[in-house]
Amino acid sequence: MAGKTNTSATYFAQKKLLGKAHTSNLKTDGEELIGSNIQSATSLIFGEAIPDSPEQTLYLLQSASNGGPATVEYIQFNLDVLTGTTYDANNTSPDGGAGSDTGEDTQVSGPHAYKFKFPSDYESSTSNSRANNGYFDNNKLVHETLGTVQLIPPFFSQTAPNPYIIKIYKDDGGGGVGDEIPLLDNIDWNVDYYNGILFLQDYKADKIPAFARAFAYVGKMAQEVISSGSSSGGSGGGSGDNAAEYVLTTATGSLPNAKVIEAGSGITLTTGASTITISSDISAVNGREKSTYFVTSSHPALTSLDIAGPDFSNVQYDTNKIDINLNGQLLHTGSSSQVIAGERDYYLSSTGSIVFGFDLENNDVIDAIINVVGGGGSGGGGDSTASFLVLSNTGSLSNERAFVAELD
Repeated sequence: MAGKTNTSATYFAQKKLLGKAHTSNLKTDGEELIGSNIQSATSLIFGEAIPDSPEQTLYLLQSASNGGPATVEYIQFNLDVLTGTTYDANNTSPDGGAGSDTGEDTQVSGPHAYKFKFPSDYESSTSNSRANNGYFDNNKLVHETLGTVQLIPPFFSQTAPNPYIIKIYKDDGGGGVGDEIPLLDNIDWNVDYYNGILFLQDYKADKIPAFARAFAYVGKMAQEVISSGSSSGGSGGGSGDNAAEYVLTTATGSLPNAKVIEAGSGITLTTGASTITISSDISAVNGREKSTYFVTSSHPALTSLDIAGPDFSNVQYDTNKIDINLNGQLLHTGSSSQVIAGERDYYLSSTGSIVFGFDLENNDVIDAIINVVGGGGSGGGGDSTASFLVLSNTGSLSNERAFVAELD
């Protein structure tokens, strides 16, 4: 059974806390040249979710959820000797930290630290979009990326066996991967997942590590996620995409693809700090009534969304006479139970309200089209007992509800 000495365990932990790698029991923390860090949760360092049970398939990019961004990749690294770490662990002045397992009191001088290095064919083996970016490069040393490339530590999974436990291997004698050196082998090894440094407490000439297989984080760091969120537009000073198309109430020369909405006959525009509200006083009697609603913030699924303009009671909520389009795509209506079960896209909850079975995002565009044939509006004798959404109370409709704007 492997048994790390108190010296090795103490030095490893103490140097880690001081921001240094542990490469030798003969070096003080001030003599260690490679930095380290305490890795933390996704919200502090890794900016995107990490899968709990990834497959240990080399160079396969994997996500935490179906369709989510790829965040981990299983990579076979080369292990190179870290110069300056060769010593005899039996040296007792100062304490070299040799273990107490059989034969360890007679070990000879040898290197005790190894550095993780990308293989020479990494860029041709991977589909990682960050390959050849100065960090995920052929022959690049992990510790030289200063944390841009990090290995995924085991605490990101509760699966047994834990897929994030690193595996190290000997050379097969011909430059290929040989036998695995198990985690509990008597050479008593540790890996610093932040900087890719392997430390051996006990050196054995017949167990020299040459390769390691580990998951590396390939997603966005927290800084990238925060930066991309703050630059996505709005009043916070971020720079929008000038190539995108915008709907505005006033033209601006800085947005070449801007489209301007203007008030017209029967159409009123009311602008606030963060919205454009479009309202109409045109009542449909016969023909086709179309209302357009621009979503100004995210809206959760299965929550009623009130949109100004359409009155579904004009056609008695007849779904054969009502079309709802989202971003130009015709949606399918159904009952509330069908929508909740994911079998339909939406259902009508009141005269001007729709419940969608999915989340709506900022800048989504909803078109509500009502095909009116007789009845409804000011000349058709609509059902006064039906539920109506009105711009102001009339007193003639018992179930009317007034649509009132509120300022943020």
